[in-house]
Amino acid sequence: MNTFKPSPVLLAIGKTRLLCIGCFILCLAAGTGTVSRSHGAEPTPEGGPLFHEAAKQFKTMKTTRYQHKTEVDQASGSYRYDCVGFVSYALKQAAPQARESAFKALDIKPGRIPTPGKYAAFFAGLAEKPQQGWQPVSKASELRPGDVVAWERKTATSNGHAVVIASIPVAGPDDTWVVTVYDSTSSPHADDSRKTDERAEPVNEGGKRSGLGHGVMAFTADPKTGVLTGYRWSPKAKTDTCPIAAGRPTS
Repeated sequence: MNTFKPSPVLLAIGKTRLLCIGCFILCLAAGTGTVSRSHGAEPTPEGGPLFHEAAKQFKTMKTTRYQHKTEVDQASGSYRYDCVGFVSYALKQAAPQARESAFKALDIKPGRIPTPGKYAAFFAGLAEKPQQGWQPVSKASELRPGDVVAWERKTATSNGHAVVIASIPVAGPDDTWVVTVYDSTSSPHADDSRKTDERAEPVNEGGKRSGLGHGVMAFTADPKTGVLTGYRWSPKAKTDTCPIAAGRPTS
């Protein structure tokens, strides 16, 4: 009597179907059509011009540090700047028209760069006052790699922050959207590349590694409109509600 032996291909198909069924059962148990995630995705290869510029700087840099004066030497791979210094420099390289229209609208003098609050105000006005090289982005769920998010939050040591989105937002709890970002900072986010990146120099001796890197944070949104309302430095951190807005540089 002949005994039927399934081929390796059929065995592989069967295992794949079992895995899919298992995932489906887990999703049903969670009460959702997708598997929930507690962290942002790795930087995606698809995105706008600013995303690709940020990824290029991160890949090619030899050293980086957070500082308020922008000092960049591409030849040696040295990138030293703060959050808006990074955004402004990246715009100059990848989206010069967007940078020019933003600087003109904000009346930024030669040799100066916008504060996080000014960037946020500029983005907030894009829907009513379109600017060359920019598209408005109001909803947290609509953020895409290459978008810029900026907010104003004045403290004794800071007046806000600006980041470049590096992944598709993932819906989290409490009307949050978890996302990976590129930024220059001395305070790492969750799952932050700077923590183990020897290229990232500390601001002070013995301090945390700083400068350009990527990490995971979350943005909060109005439950009815989906409009950005605040941020969480990491997905599990406390929410800071503040003037916050986003823009998409295109050229």
